[in-house]
Amino acid sequence: MYNDEPTMMGPRRANASVVVRQGVQAGMRFPILAHQVVLGREESTDITLQDPEASRRHALISWQGGQYVIEDLGSTNGTFVNGVQITGPQTLQPGDSIGIGQTTLVFHLEGEQARRPPSAPMPQYAAAQPEGRSKTTQYLLYGVGCLLFLCICSLLAGATALLLNPDLLNQVF
Repeated sequence: MYNDEPTMMGPRRANASVVVRQGVQAGMRFPILAHQVVLGREESTDITLQDPEASRRHALISWQGGQYVIEDLGSTNGTFVNGVQITGPQTLQPGDSIGIGQTTLVFHLEGEQARRPPSAPMPQYAAAQPEGRSKTTQYLLYGVGCLLFLCICSLLAGATALLLNPDLLNQVF
């Protein structure tokens, strides 16, 4: 059940893993093989998530004082445990769900029973967005807004030109 010998720092580290419950990688199991494991979109992370809403280095799961702890690494969209955005280190329990972007993972300890039965529905996560929207969505909305503004300005300029110069209408048609 344990993969490290006891040390002066505390008890042996229990075997743990996270299983993707929702997202592109649904069904994949990632063992937690070290005292610190980084989750994120970047290929160099210990657990690479194929999720455009995950930050490159999104969250850290670490073994501290005989328990696993997760913390957000300053991600854009935040990290959630059981549907609640974490603001500091959060202890993980077997069966806890972890929300990163559009990906939901479930934390498992070898030999431990989850607090919820496996058939219990997991909460659905929407990625936390700064002020309700991701940066990509914000930029898209800004661009659409600018295009709409330019179209309205063009229409107003044309209407104004026609009002000021009615002969212009006869020249066009």
